[in-house]
Amino acid sequence: MSISVKLRPRTLLIALFAVAALAASWPMWAPRPTDEAPARATNENPSDGDRASTPAPTPRIDPVLRSEATSLGRGGTLAAGLDRLGVSSGLRQPLLQTIGEQVDLRRLSPRTGVVARIDESGAWRALAIRAEPDRFLQVDIAVDVRGPVLEPRWVELPLDVEVRNVSGIVDSSVARALSDEPHGTLVTLAFADVFQWDVDLLVEPRPGDRVRIVYEVKRLGRVPESLPSFGLAASRRGEFVEVGRILAASYAGQIASANAFWVEDGETRGDYYDAEGRPMRKTFLKSPLNYRRISSRFSSARRNPVTRKVVPHHGVDYAATAGTPVVAASDGRVVSAGWDGALGRAVRIRHGSEYVTVYGHLRAFAGGIRRGVEVQQNQIVGYVGSSGRATGAHLHYSVIHRGRAIDPMKMKNPPVEPLDPALLPSLQIAVRRWRPLLDLGPDEGLELARRDPESPRRTIGPGA
Repeated sequence: MSISVKLRPRTLLIALFAVAALAASWPMWAPRPTDEAPARATNENPSDGDRASTPAPTPRIDPVLRSEATSLGRGGTLAAGLDRLGVSSGLRQPLLQTIGEQVDLRRLSPRTGVVARIDESGAWRALAIRAEPDRFLQVDIAVDVRGPVLEPRWVELPLDVEVRNVSGIVDSSVARALSDEPHGTLVTLAFADVFQWDVDLLVEPRPGDRVRIVYEVKRLGRVPESLPSFGLAASRRGEFVEVGRILAASYAGQIASANAFWVEDGETRGDYYDAEGRPMRKTFLKSPLNYRRISSRFSSARRNPVTRKVVPHHGVDYAATAGTPVVAASDGRVVSAGWDGALGRAVRIRHGSEYVTVYGHLRAFAGGIRRGVEVQQNQIVGYVGSSGRATGAHLHYSVIHRGRAIDPMKMKNPPVEPLDPALLPSLQIAVRRWRPLLDLGPDEGLELARRDPESPRRTIGPGA
């Protein structure tokens, strides 16, 4: 008995539309993860006739797509970038919402690249945005009767990691000492973060001070030929992606000397410790902003530049460009954020039961900064300005200990918790591995190495 089915023209059109929508959901640049179950065999030993009757799989024909690319540019937004690419009004807001759930749109760099894949009919099939150096967000786009269907997913990029070591002697600044290094500026900033609790690299280095650094350089690994090009971002194997971690560093100077080793803790990211296991991190930052110079130091008798009266100046004034971010010097709770007399707009933060820090003459407060809010060390709390009694843009920074103002430049900085004993072997390995490249003196960093003489010693140089 045979059964024949006649399809009406309307039914046939609906079926064709469903097939087209299914094809539109196939990936553009990166394979979508699937859970394909193996085909179940119906005959463990099929005959030749059975093999002949098995139809060959029909090859899938991908649609012809073209790419359109742009970058955000200085002061640009993702919304403006989508408009330049010609996104339709019905797709624009769903795309912004979907991407905004994955990426902080306020922190996108001007160099951020955006690539759209468009089919022959002009329909958008996918959008990719390179919001991070080592991965990009891909949004696959399909359409059904209810409108666009968006599927976001992160695509990780393979990276090759190279370990380099560099040293320099300061004549005017650390940045100048490392100026011959290919990524000297980025390395200087990372180096400053390691020692930010002990050495103020903006003003304290002296001629003759020496810096030594072992650090990672990340380059793009083997990537598929179909990887979209995101403007100036790395898109081909071997291209520079970013400076990775500082693995070890030393600073030998007239004001301070220290060496630091990176130790993974297996739970969060890790941290820096000296060779004896003392943490580089301290309770308070050396300074709460990047500044040009110290315009006025802590003093018990200073002539006020506005009133011309000789009065105490219980704080440090940091001259800086208006709008420079000001960060919390330590974890704490905001006790006030508002107009504070001669200090103008100011933030006061309590740290435990003994310390209060004050940040005055601000132009504006950072979002969410108000009384009672908890803040973390290095969190932005405001921006440099000249509010209150001020002759120009600068930050007035004060530290109050048990109700008495103390000199922030001379205060004893309490350390945080010491190295967990369980991480001691990791520190030992780091000291043995990187100490030769830091070229430390014979008595520096050896104590821990002597405790475990059986561990293999390994040195990695440039290009390793």
